[in-house]
Amino acid sequence: SSGINAEWPLRPGGWVEFKKKRIAKAVVQSLNGNIIGGKKGSYYHDDIWSMKYLPRFKWSNLTEKLAYNSAVRKKKLQQEMTQVKKETNFFLEQVDKNKQITAIKRKREEKGTAVKSSDNIASSREPKQRRIAQSSVRSGNIPKSVLSNVFTQ
Repeated sequence: SSGINAEWPLRPGGWVEFKKKRIAKAVVQSLNGNIIGGKKGSYYHDDIWSMKYLPRFKWSNLTEKLAYNSAVRKKKLQQEMTQVKKETNFFLEQVDKNKQITAIKRKREEKGTAVKSSDNIASSREPKQRRIAQSSVRSGNIPKSVLSNVFTQ
């Protein structure tokens, strides 16, 4: 194709440490933007150096950043795994419910009773809730003797 290595975005960056700041700046100035070179058929012949001098950069900054990125990656992976487990458990619960419902249908067919739709069977298995009884407090029928004790002048 164009002679540029197609895998260059996949290669990670590298770091070079120099003992003297002056030498580091000179190397960056001379190599940045130049072709790596080598023999014409070599893999990296047409690739370009991309260098930058990082002032006030310490190795601890690099290791902290790498550790942070690793921790973030692990946390995201853990969250994804948790989400997949939840989805799997939900799916398995639904499969078990379906098996129970089909078993109920089959037993009812064997007995000869009328078979309800699967929604009715599923809803009949859920607990029924009772209505809340209206009390005299909610309806506003509070005796005056109680009110007179509450609102005294």
